[in-house]
Amino acid sequence: MIKKLLYLFTVTLIVLVMSEPAMCGSGKPIGMDVFVKQVKKVLFDMNTAFLHGDIEGFFKYVAHDADVVAVDIMAGDYIIGYDEIMAHMKKAAAMKETYKCTLMDEQVHVSNDIRVAWTAQLSDCSVTIDGKTVSAKIRSTATFERRGGAWLLVQEHDSIGLPRANSGADKAD
Repeated sequence: MIKKLLYLFTVTLIVLVMSEPAMCGSGKPIGMDVFVKQVKKVLFDMNTAFLHGDIEGFFKYVAHDADVVAVDIMAGDYIIGYDEIMAHMKKAAAMKETYKCTLMDEQVHVSNDIRVAWTAQLSDCSVTIDGKTVSAKIRSTATFERRGGAWLLVQEHDSIGLPRANSGADKAD
């Protein structure tokens, strides 16, 4: 009888561990840093691919969905759908010779169920268009879904902050 109970306990424990990530005292799954590192590598690979004009390398991390969304920094760059985003990125990659970007800060968060990750990056960028160089701090956010063990981009947004109005209450940044 004790052997049967021990067997059932062991099987139940194995099923629980296999179905849910093991938790530590903080409520976060043990080994979460592994998934955060995976997402950081995806971001690094995507940024590197874009800066080198490697569209295929960039798009291996993008969900092939009709409702994937990208909001870029240029006026009117609100793009929905894998095919539309690919067409847009091919045009943007043509600027790779004049586009420079340095990552300043990066935040990566993974949901406890390890199905979704969201990121925020701050980069110091410059682009030369028609012989004029424009520099700006670019704020980027992205959402990834974990599908078949791979992290795929389902939403991204880039923006440039507007200057703050000096109301007397705030000091200039």
